[in-house]
Amino acid sequence: MKDAVRANFDASPSDYDSFEEATGLFAFLARELAARAGIAPGMKVADVGCGTGLSTAVLREATGGGDGLTGIDLSPRMLGEARRRVPGARFIEGDAERLETILPSLSQDAVLYNACVFLLPDAPASLRGARSALRDRGTVAMNFIAGAYVDGRELFTELFPEWTGGGAHPAPRFPCDTSKLGEYLGEAGFQDIRSGTVDRELGLAGLRRFYSVPAQSASLYPKLEAAGRRAAVGRMFDLAQERGVRSASMRWAWLVASK
Repeated sequence: MKDAVRANFDASPSDYDSFEEATGLFAFLARELAARAGIAPGMKVADVGCGTGLSTAVLREATGGGDGLTGIDLSPRMLGEARRRVPGARFIEGDAERLETILPSLSQDAVLYNACVFLLPDAPASLRGARSALRDRGTVAMNFIAGAYVDGRELFTELFPEWTGGGAHPAPRFPCDTSKLGEYLGEAGFQDIRSGTVDRELGLAGLRRFYSVPAQSASLYPKLEAAGRRAAVGRMFDLAQERGVRSASMRWAWLVASK
């Protein structure tokens, strides 16, 4: 599975960056998460699943520089872009489910998972590694997809089935059961767990862009090659456009906890 994940993300840097230029979603999410986690100047922060460094760049602003930042990602091509974007930070190619082998014990003030934890099959192992890396009273924070909404109705689980009379178009499926993340945090030994949601208007075009990224289209059509997934996503969103949808937003849930 991880080889497939790596391949999907290696194929995605330019798609992610063009999506971000059009929507600003990942920077928005990173700023939200950094604020909720209390990221401040001088802190040492690990950016798990840093991708092309969009979140790391936000964390550089929040911490007052890149010296205390460590970005971790499975994809060498994504990391190549990250190193160009945030030259002062340290970037490591590694498995987010084995953080204890990457981050020294008691070395971090915060560990953040911006738009990535839902992609981890063994999130509990990753959280245990994050706790090991955190100093006492350190913070872990994460966000994850909680739906796509049109006029208060979920696009994939309500509107597409209604329009097609069944399951002609799938809802996204991710390796991590995000409904259990709060439970996983408690089992890993975290406390003071807080949660909530935040919405971001993308428009139908922005949502189409997001699910056209190879790494995200795999959540809808995992058995198709990248070109086939893009075509299938195009048909989904063509249907939504035919139904008159123009405005659409993504809902992201967040969790913050302390060691």
